[in-house]
Amino acid sequence: MALDLSELLGEYWASYARAHQQHLCSAHYRAVRRVLACRTPEMGGRLYRCGGCEKRHYAYHSCNHRSCPRCGSLDQQIWTAKQEARLLPVPYFLITFTIPEELRTLCQQYPAILYNLILQESAAALQDVVATKYHGARCGFTSVLHTWDRKIGHHPHVHIIIPGIAFHAATRQLVHPANDEFLVHFAPLAARFRSRLHSALKLDHPEIYQQISPKQRHVLSPAKTWNVKVQAAGKGKTALRYLARYVQRSAFGAKRLLGYDSKGNVRLLWTCSTTKRTSVMTLHPHEFIRRWLLHVLPKGFTRIRHYGFLASAARKTRLFIRAKLGELGEPLPKLPEVKPFTCECCGGELTFLREIAPIRLMRGPPRKHLVRL
Repeated sequence: MALDLSELLGEYWASYARAHQQHLCSAHYRAVRRVLACRTPEMGGRLYRCGGCEKRHYAYHSCNHRSCPRCGSLDQQIWTAKQEARLLPVPYFLITFTIPEELRTLCQQYPAILYNLILQESAAALQDVVATKYHGARCGFTSVLHTWDRKIGHHPHVHIIIPGIAFHAATRQLVHPANDEFLVHFAPLAARFRSRLHSALKLDHPEIYQQISPKQRHVLSPAKTWNVKVQAAGKGKTALRYLARYVQRSAFGAKRLLGYDSKGNVRLLWTCSTTKRTSVMTLHPHEFIRRWLLHVLPKGFTRIRHYGFLASAARKTRLFIRAKLGELGEPLPKLPEVKPFTCECCGGELTFLREIAPIRLMRGPPRKHLVRL
């Protein structure tokens, strides 16, 4: 029998919070509250009536929190459609910047700062290397922060999808790679990323840099080779849909939670990246909650960013590049059709009656009134 995350949190969150209070932050509590309220009267909703059997239907709103496994499917489809419409008729590449294991504890301690630096410096490193190789031409690309592996463990890395073309602003000319299968070499890209991240930590965040261990300092030194992967991605559509899995979605899909085993452990479906075989792993409920919370991002953090001529402010440059490639204007995205609500009993059409106001539940004991004497 499938298990819903809200059911698991309803049963184990209180005991987990008491045992790990020192490791929790406001973003964690906010995520839990949203997931527990998802599609319940607390969120409010709409009331419908079936035209066939006259039955009333209550449709409660989703929480739309990016850590909720039940939400984000439609937003993901819309994002994918809009990005596919922006694809240029050139070869694409998928670049992956992976953070060394020794530095991942820093990401857990300072997620807002470290995740921002990872996105910022990986993008700057790519821009530097492309400008060097293609004589000052600038590139455009989309970066997506991804923090989990297939077992929902902590594995922060950045995926970048980039068209194989650069734009020289001074000459207004396009620069193409000599080989459709090669954009830049991974070695200078990895070295530049490591160097920029090291400098950013040391100069801009000395309070964090002073706390890092000798082992972490060694990882940040030129003696350590970092993992950066550059792959040809064809026309870009397949790579874009791969990235879309991490857009507006939780660290795991709702269908992967299979329930509890005989010992009360959570059964999680996962696929091995090497063998491609699907199997079931078991985790204690507290361990499962801990891993899920690892991927709750700080409030307001932007995990998807567009750079260069793919940035929102560079629309004129992007249209000029598309025109140089023989295409006038960007095609309209093929947005998914929203399926109408139908009666689950007779399949009849539902008529909207009224809005249902959210129910604001009390979060804790009421404060005592202070009487000034």
